[in-house]
Amino acid sequence: MFSFRASRLYWLLPVTILAISMAPPASGSDRSTTSKASGPHAGPQVAGLIYRIISNEWQTRSTMQQYSPRIETYLQYYRPDPMLGDVPTADSYFLGRLKFSSEVINRAKEASFLPEAPVGRVLRHARMLREGLHPDEIALESLVVDERNFDSKHYAFEPVRWEYLGDVRCLAIDIHPLDPKSPGAFKGRIWVEDQNYAIVRLNGTRLNAPLLDSYVHFDCWRENLRPGVWLPVYIYSQESDRGNLRYKSQSRLWGYDLAARREQQEWTNILVDASTPVRDNTEDTPDLSPLDGQRQLAIDAERNVLDRLEKARLIAPPGPVDKVLETVVNNLIVTNHLGSLPPIHCRVMLTSTLESFSLAYTIVLSRGLIDVLPDEASLAMILAHELAHIALVQRVDAKFAFNDRLQFSDEDLLSVLDVARNPADEAGADAKGVEFLQNSPYKDKLSQVGLFLRAAVDAAPHLPHLFGPHLGNGLTEGKSKMLRMEDLVIGAPALRPLDVDQIAALPLGSRVQVNAWDGSAYFPSRKAEPLINASEKMPFRLAPTVPHLKVHFPGGKAALSARLAP
Repeated sequence: MFSFRASRLYWLLPVTILAISMAPPASGSDRSTTSKASGPHAGPQVAGLIYRIISNEWQTRSTMQQYSPRIETYLQYYRPDPMLGDVPTADSYFLGRLKFSSEVINRAKEASFLPEAPVGRVLRHARMLREGLHPDEIALESLVVDERNFDSKHYAFEPVRWEYLGDVRCLAIDIHPLDPKSPGAFKGRIWVEDQNYAIVRLNGTRLNAPLLDSYVHFDCWRENLRPGVWLPVYIYSQESDRGNLRYKSQSRLWGYDLAARREQQEWTNILVDASTPVRDNTEDTPDLSPLDGQRQLAIDAERNVLDRLEKARLIAPPGPVDKVLETVVNNLIVTNHLGSLPPIHCRVMLTSTLESFSLAYTIVLSRGLIDVLPDEASLAMILAHELAHIALVQRVDAKFAFNDRLQFSDEDLLSVLDVARNPADEAGADAKGVEFLQNSPYKDKLSQVGLFLRAAVDAAPHLPHLFGPHLGNGLTEGKSKMLRMEDLVIGAPALRPLDVDQIAALPLGSRVQVNAWDGSAYFPSRKAEPLINASEKMPFRLAPTVPHLKVHFPGGKAALSARLAP
């Protein structure tokens, strides 16, 4: 039994008959439309369409069990301000991986990567009990429509309209449980793409939470990561009417390629014979000199650390963002006559926390840090500090050149691997980094750099998790102590929060986008929009991300029709 409104049922007829073309609106027309078709009611065709949607969703649930993506949830509590918008007052953070329980079939849970002291655990649980909010479980609520009862016997379906999500033409459908008392049932809207009728977006909440618990409102987006497969990649949640509890959160999932069959493929590639014989150059090459041997040990340690972090999908594979960072590094190298250094490379850490570190000859910046930097000069400041560590021969601990040091689980990685610098090394790198900047093309823009650092000091007391590094060094320490390039703050202008022309820092998500399949990072092409008022500046703040959906792996509707026909 289906609870479609009779007045809308005729409208659904063109989408339920698979032989009829589902062409998008003409170029230049409104991409959010309601069909104007007319005709007889089509009960069997409607039932066939809903059957396909439900079958696809159950298949998605089954497919997800093959993967264990990385998952990061960052949450900001806020207070409304009439001039500045939603001002953060505190934050919370989770980083780990998604896995499925072996005790409860299809039940997803999260395994944390974050080391936590007993006191911190007690305080976190106390807050969860007080607020009924579980930051480490927010993403789990929205992965599927209903893990137990998603079928036509338990849900009513009501068509809304056709609309485009990015380049994907979708049918929006409102759904609600037939039994309003059903625990954990979903109530909201789903969007179904017009090729295979897979759900690509869920927006709503769950009903009837357990005692002392609560459900949140969420907006979950899926992307086409494999042929015919749409998997969750981004989840936004916000509450503003739960008493004094106001928050925004975003969850990101990436690294779906970390599966057993990937490891089998790697072995397959290794066992394939080379197309040409491998040349043995040992007789033409002398042993390394003591200096080269010392450098090689540092390079081996660096490579082991990078390989381990990339294997855990905490660092992106080499890509286009690295090249942009390396261009700025090269500007610093050339103007400071550092040509004797080996080639310097850059990589991107895929987390939101604001941190950076260097190893031997590689500089690593977090995605969140790149996001919030307002200009190239501020980026040069971060890179100059890390380049100074390299120039001062402050390298990663050589113990990581021995491979057994990094043979442990992903869950233990952040607690075992520590590449942060001590205060003395940080002070030395600051002094040398300022010197590099003063000799660089960015020397006339250092007041803007100081403005960014001033904004960081202002925001850090309210956002300790965002400013708290996992592996390297952060911008601040404690409540308000500036750690990075403190001398540059002295000549910086005062913060003017109400001035839309003064941009001290950007919101999270402003620059870097991550491929959810393999964790590769890139800069999306976006049009800059002028700000209307100060509430749109949002320095260091969360804001919703709206993915631009595309069909990367098109599939045929005819094949799906034959496979899923009732």
